[in-house]
Amino acid sequence: MFFLADNFFPELRIVLMGGNIVGKSSVVNTILKIKQEKSVTRKCVMSEGEADKRKAILIDTPGWWPYASVKETSESVKQEIMSSVTMCSPGPHAVLLVLQSGVAFTEAQRRSVKEHMELLGRNVWKYCIVVFTRGDWTVTTTIEEHIESEGENLQWLINKCGNRYHVINHMEQDDREQVRELMEKVEMMARGNTDLLTPLEAVMEETDSGWGSKSDQDKLERGSFNLNPPYMHDYITKWLENTEIVTNYRSDLSEGISEDGTKNHDH
Repeated sequence: MFFLADNFFPELRIVLMGGNIVGKSSVVNTILKIKQEKSVTRKCVMSEGEADKRKAILIDTPGWWPYASVKETSESVKQEIMSSVTMCSPGPHAVLLVLQSGVAFTEAQRRSVKEHMELLGRNVWKYCIVVFTRGDWTVTTTIEEHIESEGENLQWLINKCGNRYHVINHMEQDDREQVRELMEKVEMMARGNTDLLTPLEAVMEETDSGWGSKSDQDKLERGSFNLNPPYMHDYITKWLENTEIVTNYRSDLSEGISEDGTKNHDH
């Protein structure tokens, strides 16, 4: 097993997952500040560049129809998704699950996301951050309010991803603060995992993924979500308390947490 170093990550390897037309390519463009052509991705596409003063390798995977089960997705798309892990050896630090903001997240979509994400293994959730695209819609509401108002399906997903989420506003590509904050969240998660999602782990988990089935485990999970809106403040605070070696990011992160411990909303 490959272990992560206890210092600044000079390189971050990231896989992007999501349904068709959710804006994965736009996320890549915003992170790397590039203008590649937006099209329906049928094969994995690797993009390299700089994000937050470090090298970033992004793997954009083919999407699936939002309400489709994994059994309804073509074998070629499933194979491409599974191969994404091997394209960024020795493995990705994170998997960004991209969702389109302002679109209702239904039970059918929840099940579709779960089945397709677990093509990378059931332990994929340890490496996952939900990224909401088109963040300009949050002018009149916060992302926490959106998560709470959406109900149990989206709340289940956020909890499944360890309460990790972020908002990207593609209309403000020059706003590098949103990219810096996302890279910080990726690194914090990577430190907490201590190991990488590897191809071997993905293949071993694949046979037990329960593709397209309503397993008892899934039914139990459906009743385990937390109805309280998940705040990244609690996640950041826990990381600062438990990490033995904290880099100079600590001073940057502390600016987003007030002295009385109250939450500042994500951007």
